[in-house]
Amino acid sequence: MTISNNLKTAFRHFGSDKTNTFINLTGLTLGLGIVAVVLVFVLNELSYNQSFANRNQIFRVINYNEDDDNQWANTPFVLGSTAFEQFAEVEAFVHQYTIHHLEVKAEEEYLPENSLLCTEAAFFNMFGVELIHGELSGFDHSKNKLVISQEAASKYFGTQNPVGEMLTIRKDGAERNMEVVAVFEDFAPNSTIKASLVASPEFGLENLKQTLISTGEVPEIQEMRESWENGLFFTTYLLLNKAVDPTSVEAKLRELGEQYSSEDNQLNFSLQALTNIYFESGQIVDNNAGDKGNRSMLLTLVGIGILILAVACVNYLNLSSAQALMQTKALAVRKVCGASRGKLVGQLVTESVLMVLIALPFSLLACQLSLPLISQMLGKSYVLVITDQLLLSLSILLLVAVGTGVLSGVLVALKITSFRLTETLKGKYANANNKHRVRKAMVVFQLSVFMVLIAVMFLSQKQVHYAFNKDLGIEKEGLVRIPLGDHNYALYKEEILKSPSVVKVSGALWIPPHKGKMFLSIPKVDEPNQLVKVNGLFVDYGFAETMGMQLILGNDFDKEKNATGVLVNEQAIETLGLTEIIGEQTAFGPVVGVVKDFNMYSVREAVTPMLIGINPQMCREIAVRIKTKNISKTIAFLEDTWKTTGGTTAFDFDFTDDILNQIYEAEIRFSKIIGLLAGVAILIGSLGLFGLSLLISRQRTKEIGIRKVNGAKVGEILTMLNKDFVRWVMVAFLISTPIAYYAMTKWLENFAYKTSLSWWIFALAGFLALGIALLTVSWQSWRAATRNPVEALRYE
Repeated sequence: MTISNNLKTAFRHFGSDKTNTFINLTGLTLGLGIVAVVLVFVLNELSYNQSFANRNQIFRVINYNEDDDNQWANTPFVLGSTAFEQFAEVEAFVHQYTIHHLEVKAEEEYLPENSLLCTEAAFFNMFGVELIHGELSGFDHSKNKLVISQEAASKYFGTQNPVGEMLTIRKDGAERNMEVVAVFEDFAPNSTIKASLVASPEFGLENLKQTLISTGEVPEIQEMRESWENGLFFTTYLLLNKAVDPTSVEAKLRELGEQYSSEDNQLNFSLQALTNIYFESGQIVDNNAGDKGNRSMLLTLVGIGILILAVACVNYLNLSSAQALMQTKALAVRKVCGASRGKLVGQLVTESVLMVLIALPFSLLACQLSLPLISQMLGKSYVLVITDQLLLSLSILLLVAVGTGVLSGVLVALKITSFRLTETLKGKYANANNKHRVRKAMVVFQLSVFMVLIAVMFLSQKQVHYAFNKDLGIEKEGLVRIPLGDHNYALYKEEILKSPSVVKVSGALWIPPHKGKMFLSIPKVDEPNQLVKVNGLFVDYGFAETMGMQLILGNDFDKEKNATGVLVNEQAIETLGLTEIIGEQTAFGPVVGVVKDFNMYSVREAVTPMLIGINPQMCREIAVRIKTKNISKTIAFLEDTWKTTGGTTAFDFDFTDDILNQIYEAEIRFSKIIGLLAGVAILIGSLGLFGLSLLISRQRTKEIGIRKVNGAKVGEILTMLNKDFVRWVMVAFLISTPIAYYAMTKWLENFAYKTSLSWWIFALAGFLALGIALLTVSWQSWRAATRNPVEALRYE
């Protein structure tokens, strides 16, 4: 009966003050909605690779290379079989090698496929990937057998069983007909191993032989299979016995590495758990190029989600306590009639929990509606489907919601029921202008949160702008990058240079800026016995001039003047021990020129010593310098010429800004997410400020009436009502500025080249907060100040 009465009373209170009920409901919906989105994101991130069987027994072998100071996920092909034969702790092993950017023939057209995974048949049993159709007998030793996913089977064969059918695979113009021998269940989206097509390691080795870029001779397939020096292309996974300590196997692997190391090939093996690959591979060079997690991003979003929920709770606490003060007489009457303090507390807690539970389904709806936008921002696909992960998310969300309701209700109830009965019946607490220090502190907290978020948003956008506009050491305007594919580079270059709109053409292994890296360890010029580390790049003639690089000494590569040799950047002069520079002999030929330091990679990395060698045969991308007039017409000409110069690779191109968009994708996403969360925090805070100003103006209605009767002007009333909010903004500014400064300084430490922490970022955040606060409360203050005082005093 008590619960029924409490519910009736709660609904009566909700209906009696619809404005504040709406504000509370909206604020809690947004706060819980953000928590729901963050939960979906966090649980998805933390469950990477959890779908695989034996996930706690599978380890990837990592090799630390002292020459280039990098950890590599690629190890000698022979390592797997050697470890299996020599270590009793190893139950099984598989290799993995991923071939990227290929095409599959569907009827008369070729459809793009991101990747093809080369691995043994044992992979499916070891990782617990179920085969739906077919079998894998003879798979490991065949170059022409293919296993496809459910998605690929539906894509290429519809509803028919594809086992025994043929698929045509095309890579760089070379076609191969392959027999589909089995269909496997799709990999989970939150997996670091992604592929719709699976072929044998033999297919991978053959592809390596054909496409491998090497500064020397390309090793034969048998050599790659058996050599400890020339077979470092595949990733090796080991399945260990359940009772085995991985550190003991790791120690044996180190001994094995020492046994087969040579002066030019130091092997230093370690193990990485399958479940750790997603978050702990940021500094590991990995051919498979699977998803890589960002733990900092995860913790940042969790922290912001908690802060936004806290802002919503603070809103609710503020408004509920202010609203309850208007009901103190009713509570006092109930107390006089015999209601215990426990029953009054129960009533207020019931109201609070009920409000949160009403907001809960709306928050789930908001989560569902916002997930497509969040997915786009984060570059992943998030959906609400009935899974164990979703049920866990809902359970956590329900606990958070009920906990929020109970805590809010208890805090409000303890405050209200602590008032003395006689003073409450006189209306003293309902109408007195108390200090309300806790309320002020909570408002300051809200304002501080969205000031910090605003400042971080501006700083992240400023850093992205800086990265896009920094002088990279190349001329970005009018520079077009075209992936070469299987085209005839020399013929295409010759044909497009006939157009007056094409200024220069050159090529390179990678056109800067780029993510691709080549590490070289070569003898120092002045100390030949000492090896030094530099980054390498192989290019065509006229590369520096086409890219708009500044030559400090010497000349660019030229067929007639400098048919051989290298270019170096400024950083490489000291690293290589060059003194006279021009003409000095390096491992790749004499130095013919020095270019000003340029950013080959992103601004996250400092400029490194760079050696640029001449080798047109190694070009994989074309750099075309075009006139900036009639760009669309010139691009159309480049595409038309592409179609008439042979090859099967589709025409594609990027301007430098497009490339920068890819390189700084994470920073752009971070900026957008922070902007969205800042907007939500501001909306919740603004609703709270509006509701609070409404309640304050109600509490001071008689005071305002008396002041107006005594001659107070509208401006004076507005000042009286708004001055507290201005003070709160000022206090919040003083609190938020050092917090925002510290957070932004830590974030900028991720960049070798960074924008400055300008004072105007903090000032603008403060002014925006002040403007938002004043705009939010001034409307209600204006209504209270312009109200006829007779309405407030007629019954006095």
